[in-house]
Amino acid sequence: MKSIICPAAAVLTITLCLGVVNASGPIGVYALVDKVAFEPSSNKPDRIRISGVFIAAEETPDNSIVYSAPQRGYLYFGLPKGNEQLARREWADLKSVAGTRQVVGFGSGWETKVRVRKPNEEAKLPGDYPLGNGLVKINSDQPRAKALLDYKDR
Repeated sequence: MKSIICPAAAVLTITLCLGVVNASGPIGVYALVDKVAFEPSSNKPDRIRISGVFIAAEETPDNSIVYSAPQRGYLYFGLPKGNEQLARREWADLKSVAGTRQVVGFGSGWETKVRVRKPNEEAKLPGDYPLGNGLVKINSDQPRAKALLDYKDR
């Protein structure tokens, strides 16, 4: 009996772990952050404005992921309900990389819906901040990081 239960438990454990590993998926947003502003204040922000250059994931009808061309502008997010502390920690990390030329990624490609706003566009109606992969530092030789670092305003 023990030999039947142990392999079954091992298969169940592996299956559950694979589900967790695949849950986040590809990165939703690659960002070269110039500046971060918190609203209404930096003490306990409810919204974040992230200015810089971005490459965003877009889901296709066949559930694959394609990425936009680099775009200069800003992202504007509000706190996601139920995950306020986690989002604020990521926001603090985004602030710490602003202006450093460190490319970062965040959000999940399958769940992240972002709109890069034009630099002079009014900030209203923030989207929900996308959680998923945490904040990930991207090596500068990675193709999307290179595209962001080489981006010239057009």
